[in-house]
Amino acid sequence: MKAARLKSYGDVDQLVIDEVPTPQPQAGEVLIKIETSAVNHFDLIIRQGYAAQFIPLELPAVLGTDAAGTVIEVGAGVTGIAVGDRVIADFAHNGKGAHAEYGVAPITAIAKLAANLTFEQGATLPKAGLTGRQSVDALHVKAGDRVLISGALGTVGRAAIQYLREIGAKPVAGVRTNRLEEARQLAGEALDITETPSNAEFDYAISAVAPVAGNLIGHVRDGGHVVSIVPVPEGANTEHRVKIDEIYHSTDAETLKAVVEVASRGELTIPVAKTFRLDQLGAAQSAVANGIQGKVVLKH
Repeated sequence: MKAARLKSYGDVDQLVIDEVPTPQPQAGEVLIKIETSAVNHFDLIIRQGYAAQFIPLELPAVLGTDAAGTVIEVGAGVTGIAVGDRVIADFAHNGKGAHAEYGVAPITAIAKLAANLTFEQGATLPKAGLTGRQSVDALHVKAGDRVLISGALGTVGRAAIQYLREIGAKPVAGVRTNRLEEARQLAGEALDITETPSNAEFDYAISAVAPVAGNLIGHVRDGGHVVSIVPVPEGANTEHRVKIDEIYHSTDAETLKAVVEVASRGELTIPVAKTFRLDQLGAAQSAVANGIQGKVVLKH
């Protein structure tokens, strides 16, 4: 099979297309013919070697975590998923990822893809959906609570807004000035997150964009709670006046199933900014690095 592999840590020129053996599913795993995969910011960090100390890879490695495709083989003990099922999958950062014609994933990282969703739509859902929902869960908010979300028009932000509405909380989108109207249409309420706040009015916030993390924390009252999926800059939380939890998503099949369900009802839409071919992974990663708005996907 064809796979886009990282030869060595470095720039996009280290990404090449190779012919490699098709993997075989073991017990509790399925083999997926991957139709579409997505490119995330963290893929760039992996490629550059910045995460090598805590996510070591055996190079050359296949990157990519978000994928959608069709199950073509199941391993021993697999139930609930059958050959021919359309699925989405959250692949691990183990060097055997989604940027290939075929991939193996455990049943715990897979959910069936609704018939009214395309493979392209499916590939946008795993990481964004898991991270958005798990960020909200970590805040322990209840119905009626107002929650500020920076990067609200990004993939994780959109998933968090949908979930907050689902549980009856009130999302407030924190965005740049030129996107306020778009954010209001999505969340119902929005503010300019780039401005230094004059007062702290929120008990809860989700930080999804690093450059404005300090401003977001300034909007949170003393004793409030912030969940951040990006590094919090030094000095942003002087005297530890708010509680900050930095999280990274964990794979969960039931959460993936819930994300597919809300997407199939039209309650969660993650815009696709641009589609590339598998052999254009370098260009796709460059588009993400340059700040393209929306999801970047690869058609295999």
